[in-house]
Amino acid sequence: MMRRKRHRRRWTLYKMEQKIRFEISRKAENLHRELLEVPCNVEHLYIQVEMEEEFRYMSFIIVEDPDGNIRLQKQLAWGEQNLAIGDGPESTTIGGVPGKIQPGIWKISLGIFTEYLNQKLGDQEGQILMTVSGENGKISDPIMGKCWVEHALTISPEKYRWDEVHGTKKTWYKGDFHTHTRLSDGKETLENAMKKAVDMGMDFYVPTEHNLMHTGWSDTSLLILPGIEVTTDKGHMNLFGITRMPRRILDIVTHNGEEIVDRYMEETIQEAKENHWITSINHPFLTIWKWRYDQTDLYDIDCIEIINDPTYMDAPGSNEMAVRFLDALWQDGHRIYGVGGSDSHNLIDERYEGAVDPSIPGDPATWVCCGDLSAENLMDAVKAGHMCVTRFCRITPSIHAAGKAFLPGDELPAEADQVSVRARIDGLSEKPMVSIVVNGQDREVEVKEMDSQSYEVQTEIALEKGKWQWIRLGVRNRQGEILGYMNPIFQGNKIPEHRTFGEIKKIMDEA
Repeated sequence: MMRRKRHRRRWTLYKMEQKIRFEISRKAENLHRELLEVPCNVEHLYIQVEMEEEFRYMSFIIVEDPDGNIRLQKQLAWGEQNLAIGDGPESTTIGGVPGKIQPGIWKISLGIFTEYLNQKLGDQEGQILMTVSGENGKISDPIMGKCWVEHALTISPEKYRWDEVHGTKKTWYKGDFHTHTRLSDGKETLENAMKKAVDMGMDFYVPTEHNLMHTGWSDTSLLILPGIEVTTDKGHMNLFGITRMPRRILDIVTHNGEEIVDRYMEETIQEAKENHWITSINHPFLTIWKWRYDQTDLYDIDCIEIINDPTYMDAPGSNEMAVRFLDALWQDGHRIYGVGGSDSHNLIDERYEGAVDPSIPGDPATWVCCGDLSAENLMDAVKAGHMCVTRFCRITPSIHAAGKAFLPGDELPAEADQVSVRARIDGLSEKPMVSIVVNGQDREVEVKEMDSQSYEVQTEIALEKGKWQWIRLGVRNRQGEILGYMNPIFQGNKIPEHRTFGEIKKIMDEA
């Protein structure tokens, strides 16, 4: 969306400094590139960005080297934008790839997030000024810790160990599957985000930036699972456990709002499937950010985000619809699991209008049972549905059938004619309401108070042999608000009658 200037800017060996102006308006291109000739004596690139406050969040920068590798990608949002590509993580801005600055023709691009443009720009026009040089200067948001990539935006298995075990051995691990930092439109630095996560008692953290991926991370005790939020005008989708930047990301940005993006999204979902990444549809019913790809093949989807930032003004109703949608999926025979995501963008003391609680990482929390906590174990457990999603509490389930123990997401043996579901709920000052949901029908179960802020429920469910059955647990406060969700256990098989997102949505609308 920027008007292209048809001349090439050149730097001399004596003074490497060039000012580039990108125009912002509804007439501009979604992705605009400028060519730059970098001389052989440059050891690092330093880019200072100047813009009016009203143009923040609308755009991001992409820097490519002469080999066509992306060396920096970052949204121009919160804080100062003094960006750099240096020889190490301490001298490279988040989203950058440290290393040699090759002489030759580089490309600097400005991409536009059309959501922000359409919502906030109106008829305004303006400019973003970039001053590119080889000078040393104060760097905004350096990576500081480990860099995961060797070249381009591909994660190195030597630099990011998928089998590395993090923290002490537990049974259930607490984390957040939808988060934002200053790489995209979040307000927190990596360091502050980690402090908040530790304060919330988290064990793992999944950064999911808008069409951008982290290339490394600051030092932390938490497991950081690489992710990305694929962001379009028709919906957002998280990918967990990515090993590289999805191939179609820049095409999606360039053509956002056009019909061809439907095909690019389908190709991205297939790429995720081929590479064993986890696909999760975000806030599927959240007002203007709802999922509108009705043709989405549900066999390609692993998870649905059932609780998304519950402090946001439109969240309660949309989260209730997401829970109903997931129940409808199970009733139809699909095995897709619920996850939670704080989708936190704000500073710790900020609140949305009308909100009592701040929007912070870990609210909601997703608890995952995976033995030793490593990236590969976490991925396997999510795909198996060994998860509970909670607000302000912890659910520890104990499930038994046919003399064996099971986890949420497990299939009960065909010979089992009864299942016992017991759960301990910790952390609530007020006695909750708990229901057991069997094939979409829920009934309240007795809650026993164990001690201060601890409760327990136990129920027995008779099983009908040879039939498709699924059972989950729900926890709510006295006002009926969602506090917890245990993913279903199930028995038997059912061939789904409906294959697409839109077909299940239609069932819900008709109910």
